[in-house]
Amino acid sequence: MTWTEVEALDLAKDGALVLPIGSIEQHGPHLSTDCDLVFADRFLDLALERLDQHTKVWRLPILPISKSNEHVGFAGTWYLSAETLMATLRDIARCAVNNGFRRLVLWNCHGGNRALLEVAARDLRIETGLMTFQVFASGVMPDPLDPLDAREPVYGIHAGEWETSVMLALAPDRVRLDRRNCEFPKFSSETLALELTSATVGWTSRDFQISGTWGDAAAATTERGQQRLTPLIDRLAAILTEIAGFEMGA
Repeated sequence: MTWTEVEALDLAKDGALVLPIGSIEQHGPHLSTDCDLVFADRFLDLALERLDQHTKVWRLPILPISKSNEHVGFAGTWYLSAETLMATLRDIARCAVNNGFRRLVLWNCHGGNRALLEVAARDLRIETGLMTFQVFASGVMPDPLDPLDAREPVYGIHAGEWETSVMLALAPDRVRLDRRNCEFPKFSSETLALELTSATVGWTSRDFQISGTWGDAAAATTERGQQRLTPLIDRLAAILTEIAGFEMGA
């Protein structure tokens, strides 16, 4: 779009701006380091194709490097500090306001960003007045498939069966089939977890994983990836449609 076309957008009521956020980081010995970047970019484009022609959603170019320091020590990992990413989001949010947008979606495909983006969404709402939303790819909907290994739903959080299967369906050229492996962390506690409970411990991949894989990538198949893609994209399209017309307190 030209600047005059952006200026002519009718944003007084409906409409949302989406900032896709990816990452460049190790994804085991079998997935390319741009895995989350590919997911953020392609999932969003596929969802936008499904929107009704009257739904007003625009996307920014992807933010390719984010908070990936949990993978420090592995080659191919690049990351911003929490302070730098937060400052970047603030500047982008101010630009969104300057361009007339009322809703900003932080569309995220990297798990290490989640906690910071939850903080950012609220702070940006207070500081800029934007209605700010954060949407995480794996949180869009429950996995429609039964796990092949009982450990996978808990520890298959990175480069495991889910990500490898979806990448096989989406961009198979980024999967080294002969390098797929299975590695679960040796972690056992009655009270602590690594993610998503009331008592967690700060960790890096190097604390637990030698290869960088969390889960059973060897069990991944194109078919399992395809069975996950369609419902995920449909659900993301529904979320964006609702956000485009969302009003606080409505």
